[in-house]
Amino acid sequence: MVGKKSTLLAYVTLMDYEFHHFDVETAFLYGKLTEAIYMTQPEGYQRQASKSEEEHESHLRAVFSRLDQYGLRINQAKTVLNVNNVEFLGYWITPEGIIPTESKVQAIVDYKKPETVQDLRRFLGMLIFYRRFLKNAAEDQAILNDFLKGSKKNDKRPIPWTEEAEQKFIKCKTELSKAALLTFPDPECALALFTDASDRAMGAVLQHFIDGAWKPIAFFSKKLSESQTKYSTYDRELLAIFSAIKHFKFFLEGRDFTIFIDQKPLIYAFQQNLEKASPRQVRQLQCISQFTTSIRHVSGKDNMVADTLSRISEIISIDHDIIAEKQQDDTELSNLRSQNKSLIFKEHRLPSGKTLWCDISTSRIRPYIPEEFRMNVFTSIHGLSHPGIKTTVRELTSRYIWLNINKDIRNWKRKITRHTKIEYGEFRKPDERFETVHIDLIGPLPPSEGKTYCLTLIDRFTNWVEVLPLEDIKADTIIKSFYKE
Repeated sequence: MVGKKSTLLAYVTLMDYEFHHFDVETAFLYGKLTEAIYMTQPEGYQRQASKSEEEHESHLRAVFSRLDQYGLRINQAKTVLNVNNVEFLGYWITPEGIIPTESKVQAIVDYKKPETVQDLRRFLGMLIFYRRFLKNAAEDQAILNDFLKGSKKNDKRPIPWTEEAEQKFIKCKTELSKAALLTFPDPECALALFTDASDRAMGAVLQHFIDGAWKPIAFFSKKLSESQTKYSTYDRELLAIFSAIKHFKFFLEGRDFTIFIDQKPLIYAFQQNLEKASPRQVRQLQCISQFTTSIRHVSGKDNMVADTLSRISEIISIDHDIIAEKQQDDTELSNLRSQNKSLIFKEHRLPSGKTLWCDISTSRIRPYIPEEFRMNVFTSIHGLSHPGIKTTVRELTSRYIWLNINKDIRNWKRKITRHTKIEYGEFRKPDERFETVHIDLIGPLPPSEGKTYCLTLIDRFTNWVEVLPLEDIKADTIIKSFYKE
């Protein structure tokens, strides 16, 4: 009697016995079948395929002959032969690569907002199945995973949803609907590991250079522990490399590859005196050195997706995939590319596979912004600190490009109501605490736990400063926060 846990093992053992006499050329098909059954093969396993239809037919005949020899039969109703595309275990497999099936993705996209911890755990479990297709999955899901802390099996507790958590829930579903096509690795192509780390998570993408561009093989991301969030930037970036290599070790072993990072001091990690490094750094560097010592710095110009776009997205809610689509039919962009000789436009590939036109004539990469998105970009930058005209122009023109950008910014800035100004006067020095308190408002800011504004309080007597997060700037909200603190 074979139980559920041992059924797969018994089947694979039988296949090993049947096919162990096969030569390397014929055994490849069995290897593919075993990988498909396990579905836990290392990220980016070596792909092998028949070189022609005739060779493929001979391989199939050899496999069928061996199955017939041992009295095993194939279920014809579940067998598909001689097709270029096939749906298998929730994946759509094509000659170009592998991607989640539309039906499975749609089921997750249509998933209603979980009401209990048990529902949320079920939703996150479905996302984990497709995690290798998602960039920065750990960071996007971090706030949702926080709800699971201290939970029990079949936990029916309601989830205390916040605005930020709801936004992340929607983003997780949106990112899956735009999941990148993961290409099959080619051992003849150059291999690279791009890594990055933020304050809350780390991530990496394993890529190879094929058809003139870097294409993803698999993504990796992981949430930082509480102690790891306190690491320095250098240590977090080093940890990202160390963790990514451990994750992709089955593919990277014995391969020549290069690590690309945006933390320049790390490129000298193997040239420094290890006596100055901490024990943790030494241990991680020794592990990395077993795979490669080739670490290179990648500037924003060469790593558009991993650096520039991710940093801009931290402060501006902008979808670069949608902008890339709108750029295709933008006549203004076509005129700028053909007529303006001072700008240097170059296509940059996004993780979704779409291409984004950017100007690389300056030290910063500047995406071209179609007309319908320009006001959103302006209000996002201006709303951070309400700078003057010159500062607003400098901040926007250093990040983006479009026709007459300086003129548009100045016109929009002049239409904004000026801050209230009063004449300078003399104020009596306060005699005790809280006799005079100066207040001001900052925002809107990127949402954090549902808060998008800050109320600043300064006591004139002690110069004590307090900053209070606010959900809105209604008078009632401000008064309650002021008296509460």
